[in-house]
Amino acid sequence: MEKSVPIYRGESPVAAIAVDMQCVNEKGEPVEGEYGELIIAKPAPFLLLGLWGDTDGSRARKSYYEKFSGKFAMGDFAVVNPVTKGFVICGRSDDTLKQRGTRFGSSEIYNAVDVFVEVRDCICVSQYNKDLDERAVLFLKMNEGFSFNDDIVKRIQEAITKELTSAHIPDIILEIQDIPYSINGKKMEIIVKNIINKRPYNTDNVMNPRG
Repeated sequence: MEKSVPIYRGESPVAAIAVDMQCVNEKGEPVEGEYGELIIAKPAPFLLLGLWGDTDGSRARKSYYEKFSGKFAMGDFAVVNPVTKGFVICGRSDDTLKQRGTRFGSSEIYNAVDVFVEVRDCICVSQYNKDLDERAVLFLKMNEGFSFNDDIVKRIQEAITKELTSAHIPDIILEIQDIPYSINGKKMEIIVKNIINKRPYNTDNVMNPRG
């Protein structure tokens, strides 16, 4: 006799069979009822063996196994419902955005914005509503002597449309005083993403945490 489990709206009811899938906090500890990152804690036959051209496996290890000490991190955020034990997927942890069905990388937006002499720096991240619908939010750090105004917003929208499409235009474009960077000089999109989505964040590795 076949058996099933209850289905709850917005949830994946169970993990894959024989897969040790967990939702963990920043310390790698399994959590329920709070925001965390999905990992596969034990080896599974479907995990990738390597990446094309990565002869020594270093790129694969750095991309998928270093963050949580040998556990496979797939780059998705989720919440485990403590009552149903179902998984609520909350979006990607990397720089991929999906706005109204259009998927794109933040670097595509940066390429269109970086040509503006008025803009010193920018950062683009996803924001979710209560139904987990996603929109892109673009923050601009202006160069000294230039002001953030409707004109610069309009010209950036036009540039993104020309470089990409109108569907790539972030729904929200705002000014920001500074942009967080890691000690390695990388934009820390995940911190800005967590802040605007009212999620926990850690500034330990931020080079300019007071910005």
